[in-house]
Amino acid sequence: MYSDDKIILQIVSLLKAYNIKRIVISAGTRHFPLIHSLEADKFFKLYSVVDERSAAFFALGLIQNTLEPVAVCCTSGSAVINYGSAVSEAFYQHLPLLLITADRLPKLLNQLEDQMIDQVNIFRGFIKTCVNLTVINDESDEWYVNRLINEALIELEHHGRGPVQINYPISAHNVDKYQTEKLPDCRKISLHTFEIDELDWQFFAEKLSNKKVMIIWGQSVIISEKLEKGLNEFCKRFNCVILSDNISNLRHSKVIRNTYVVLNAISSSEKAELMPDVVISIGANIVFNDSIKNYLKQSLNSFEHWIVGPIGKVCDPYRSLSDIFEMHEHIFFNKITNCAANFNLDNKYFDKWKEVSEDIEEPNVPYSQLYAIGKLLKRLPSQSILHLGNSNTIRMGQLFEIDSSILCYCNRGVNGIDGCMSTAIGYSAESDKLNFLVLGDLTFFYDMNSLWIKHLSNNLRILLINNGGGAVIHIPFDREMGKSLPPFASAGHNMSVEGWIKSLGFRYFSANNQEEFDEKIELLVTDKSEVPICLEVFTQLEEDIIILKDYFSRINRTTLIDRVKQKAKSVTTKYMKNI
Repeated sequence: MYSDDKIILQIVSLLKAYNIKRIVISAGTRHFPLIHSLEADKFFKLYSVVDERSAAFFALGLIQNTLEPVAVCCTSGSAVINYGSAVSEAFYQHLPLLLITADRLPKLLNQLEDQMIDQVNIFRGFIKTCVNLTVINDESDEWYVNRLINEALIELEHHGRGPVQINYPISAHNVDKYQTEKLPDCRKISLHTFEIDELDWQFFAEKLSNKKVMIIWGQSVIISEKLEKGLNEFCKRFNCVILSDNISNLRHSKVIRNTYVVLNAISSSEKAELMPDVVISIGANIVFNDSIKNYLKQSLNSFEHWIVGPIGKVCDPYRSLSDIFEMHEHIFFNKITNCAANFNLDNKYFDKWKEVSEDIEEPNVPYSQLYAIGKLLKRLPSQSILHLGNSNTIRMGQLFEIDSSILCYCNRGVNGIDGCMSTAIGYSAESDKLNFLVLGDLTFFYDMNSLWIKHLSNNLRILLINNGGGAVIHIPFDREMGKSLPPFASAGHNMSVEGWIKSLGFRYFSANNQEEFDEKIELLVTDKSEVPICLEVFTQLEEDIIILKDYFSRINRTTLIDRVKQKAKSVTTKYMKNI
C-alpha cells in the first residue's frame, strides 16, 4: 500500500513516469512515508547507504555505470547538507543526480525545531534547480506540486545533465495512513527537441488529425519567410484557428485578431463548438490572457496544451500542459506537416470562430477615450508604427482592426506602465517611419522625463488621453462603486502636459470635444513636420468608463435559445424551492 499523502503519491507516480527506478536511501524518520511507498512498488530498485555523504557518491557510481538518473533521499536537517560534496561533483561532472529531501513545515524554520535547517537552495551555485513543494490542501496546490516536480525532473537532462533537488514538507512522519492501493495517474509533462525521430512526429501529427486545434499566438515572434511558409502548410493540413491580437504582428488568413472582444462575446450555446481539443502556444504575451484562461476553464472535456518555442520552459497557464517542443517555430510546423501529407483539411473550426468574429461590430461611440483611439487607429498611415501604452489603452487598441502593413508594439512583459514612452522613443530613434504612441495621462506622467532624451525623433506622434486619472482602476467595479472609489486609488488630477511638451520643442494641440478632435487628428497624422507632435485629448473619466462598459454589454451574443433555457432554469429552481 502507498501513503495517502498526495505529495508522496505525486513524487512516486512521476518517478515512475520519468523511468527513475534506482533510489539510494539513507536511514531516518522524516522521509518514512516516501520510503514505505517506494518499498511497496516493485518498479523501484532500492539501495541502503546510511551515511548521506557516501550515499550520494554511491549514486554517482550508479549513474556512471547505467548512464541514467539516480535518486537519493534522506531525512531533514544536517542529513541534507551532507550531500554537498557529491552534489558539487555531480554538477561539474554533469551527472543527473536527483536529491529528494524531506523537510519540516516552512513556518517552523528558526523556531528551535529539531533537525531543521534552511534546505531550500542549500546547494546554490552547484545545482541546476531546486523546487520547494507545498502542502496540498486543494486542487490548486496539487496542480502546483505536480508542475514543480515535472520542472525538476525535466531539468535533470535539459540543456545538459546535472543535479536537481526536490524539497518536500512533512508535518509528521508517523501519522500517515497507507490505504492507497493504486498510484494516481499524475500528469507528466514531456519535453521534445527537433531531434525526435519521424515516428514521434507521426504520432503527434495523428494526435492533431480530425481535432479542433487552437493556436494562441503571442508577441515577440519574428515572422520569417520560413516560419510563414511552415505555418501556411500547417493550416492546409489541420482544422485550426489562430487566436491573436494586434501586438502579435501576425498577418494570416486563419488569424482571429479581435480575440480580446470575441472571448467576451461568445454565447453559452457556442462554447462547446468553439472549445479546442489541442491548444498550441506560440510566442510571448497576449492582451487577452485573462479572457482565454477564463474561457478554457469552462471546458467540459480535457484538452492538451503544447508549447512551441526555443526557450523550452514549463509554462502552464491553462493547467493542462502536456508537451513542450523546444525548437524554433518553423521547425515544429515543418516537421509535423511533413507527416500529414495525406490529411484532409476541415475548415469548420476556423469558420465558426470567424463567424463570431465578423458578427461583432467595432465601437461606434460618442466623444470619449474610446472614440479618440478608434479614430486614430482608422487614420494611421500605411507602413507606420503603432506603440500602445499599457493598462486601458492596450485593451481599447484591440477593439479596432488596423491596416495589415502597420506594426504594433506594447510592453506586455510584466504589464506595467513603466517606460512605455521611453520604449517608443527608442524605437523611433532608429526608424524612418511615422511612429504613433497612444497612452493615458498617468502612463505619460510616469515616464515624462523620457521626452528630453536627446535622440528624440521628428517622426514621433503622441496621442495623449487625459481624463484626469487611472480609468482602468474603476473598470472592474459596478457604476456606483466606481464613482465612490477614493481619489488616491486612481491618482485623480487636473494637470495638463502642455507646458512640458512645448518647452521640449513639440508641436502641441489639444481637443476638448469631438469637433476639435476631428480637426486636430488630421494634424497629428501628417508626415510633414520637422518636430515631433503631441495631441492632448481631454475627456471625462466617468463617461469614458460608462461608454466602454456599455460597448461590451452590447456585444453579448446571448441567443434567444440561451435566454429561453435560462428562464426555464429559473422557473424550475423557483418551483423546486416552493415544494
